[in-house]
Amino acid sequence: METPPPGPAAPSLKVRELGHVSLFVRDLDASRRFYRDTLGLTEVGTGKGGRIVFFSAGRHHHDVSCELARAAGPGPQPTGVPGLYHIAFLVGDAPDDLAAARRWVQAHGLEPFGETDGSFSLRDPDGHEIEIYVDLRGSGRTRQIAASPTASAPTANAKAPR
Repeated sequence: METPPPGPAAPSLKVRELGHVSLFVRDLDASRRFYRDTLGLTEVGTGKGGRIVFFSAGRHHHDVSCELARAAGPGPQPTGVPGLYHIAFLVGDAPDDLAAARRWVQAHGLEPFGETDGSFSLRDPDGHEIEIYVDLRGSGRTRQIAASPTASAPTANAKAPR
């Protein structure tokens, strides 16, 4: 019989928000066109002798960084295997905001998939899934997930509402 883990302790680390996402990419120019020209993020700098480019949505120095991969990789993995699932970007708080975003990405040759009332997805040049969503509650804040042990347990199946 396994010993259960100790009960909750006073947290010694309190994460306040996600700082950024860093991706290894095959083609830096294609990624630059996608994140800057299609998604509208601002290119704020480069690093590592031009092997990495930083993009910002306006709040942080960078929200996404793309670094030229140093080795060939397997490419996008099948859905459901461990690894990155998607990156989500908030684009507004009304259905019209989402419709405008959908028209924009289609005009840039991308086909949305996985559409809901408040979101759709697309793929970047390396196959990473990018979710574009609106906050239909109109609060201007992203969804909140309960901080109880039950809500964060790996067996929790409920998806937080948008």
